[in-house]
Amino acid sequence: MSCEYEKILVALDGSKGGEVALKEAIEVAKRNDAHLDVLRVMDLNSLEYGGAGIALDGEQIYEIEHDSEEYLLELRRKAIQEAGLKPEQIRVHLRFGNPKLVIVEDFQPEYENDLIIVGSTGKNFLQRLVVGSVAAYVIRSARCDVLVARTKEEDVKE
Repeated sequence: MSCEYEKILVALDGSKGGEVALKEAIEVAKRNDAHLDVLRVMDLNSLEYGGAGIALDGEQIYEIEHDSEEYLLELRRKAIQEAGLKPEQIRVHLRFGNPKLVIVEDFQPEYENDLIIVGSTGKNFLQRLVVGSVAAYVIRSARCDVLVARTKEEDVKE
């Protein structure tokens, strides 16, 4: 990579691909002494009990939000303590909505990221067929460079 980036966005979905994207984003941020925004987007339309079409109540959504915030803060702590990022170099963000639109239309323009890093996929084949891949949408629609962090086959089997 010959470009120098100043503001990197990594979008996480809780998948192995997201973990690989985060590792790559940390390395790129360290090489460029860049700021890193770690974003997790919660799609309220997918927050239903077991895919059965039963909507979650407010308390359940609050618990999911709380757990997601704790998850992000733990990722930040590890990036600082274990990966060597400076505390002012990394921020974590939790947003609600359609991940595709939040990443490309809301977050990236607001924070003026010059690189977005996403995992190759967090969905299985059928999910990608029905709703499409977030990574594919970001690649097509982003107004900045996009890096897709590929998951190695051995990472998936873990």
